[in-house]
Amino acid sequence: MGRSSPAAVFLLAALAAAQSPTPSPTPSPTPAPARRLNKAPAAEIVIARGLAAPAFPDLGLGDGGVAASAGRTHFTDDDDVVTPGGVRVVCRTAGVKLLFPSGRELLVAPDGFLHLRSGEFGGPFRGGVELWLADGTTVRVTLAQSSQIRLREVTVGDAARRLQPWRRGEPCVSAAGASGWAGPRACCAGDGGDVYRAIALGPLLVLDRALVAADRVDATPRERLAVLVEPLAESLRTMQRQHREPDAAVRGAMKSIAELATHAEAILPAGAALRRVERERLRWQLGAGFELEYAADGPLAPLLQLYAPGAPLPMVEWTLHADGAAFLANPREDRMDKRWHGNGTRLPATAAGLQARDELHERALATAVIGRLRR
Repeated sequence: MGRSSPAAVFLLAALAAAQSPTPSPTPSPTPAPARRLNKAPAAEIVIARGLAAPAFPDLGLGDGGVAASAGRTHFTDDDDVVTPGGVRVVCRTAGVKLLFPSGRELLVAPDGFLHLRSGEFGGPFRGGVELWLADGTTVRVTLAQSSQIRLREVTVGDAARRLQPWRRGEPCVSAAGASGWAGPRACCAGDGGDVYRAIALGPLLVLDRALVAADRVDATPRERLAVLVEPLAESLRTMQRQHREPDAAVRGAMKSIAELATHAEAILPAGAALRRVERERLRWQLGAGFELEYAADGPLAPLLQLYAPGAPLPMVEWTLHADGAAFLANPREDRMDKRWHGNGTRLPATAAGLQARDELHERALATAVIGRLRR
């Protein structure tokens, strides 16, 4: 199987971008052999800019039940905490209650289970949980295992301002400094009560539903993947500076990479829900005729692989680790024994707070969630 010509890849990308500068998030599939899906299942993967508050809606899981920003995190006269999006955090020995502007109520109980007022529950998170809200705030709840009062610490805020309404098992009204978190993290999506365990494999965010109200089950996916496009695009820009060899094949490949980086927003449009195009493999359609695949096997796997229109082999591959890298498919015919050209381009730090941690076996948890999509 021969490699696609870098010049041809460049031309195809340029023509596609020119003809469709703002592609539909779910473009119509191109007729293909029988292995292709005739009808795509519900979206299982989306494109997101990053994980800052403005990009939360890119996950396609609602607005998180928050209101428009109303200032900064602050204490109330009742010593509760209110976040910029209007979520009220109430701490008692019986647990931590989050009251969302949407009307949803979420309780973190002392036994680690999450409860909705309508009766549904999820978990448990025995040592506590850090909840990520759609307004950019986190609510960190620490639970004790061997204490009469299980609720130990509660911290609410963001990197700039953190407040602590509960400390050492009792109420307090205090500011809190930055500190690490060794427990699980979850995102409050939907109306605030759709809770997803969140684990990042490099630039790929894996969301596994832990709790949802009964009347929202059908409208809420069990799992959702999100490709974070900003680090991918940055790696392409960096790659151009790394490879300046005089070899004609390498120069042609760099022209293709430059074109790809220029049109990254059209090929990987933030907020797009990607359409599955193969039954046997986790492969999805992007803008401008490109395709993206999750490869679970092979050297440095798992990988995200980007295919140019009609190309039999990936153009770029990204490793899915906290220290992930982008690898350029080898363009030189005199080195066909090499899969990649060079040693890879390091990806910028991304989703640092959500990267899989070995001590929590999160990589295995995330890959198991991805494996469920092979249906």
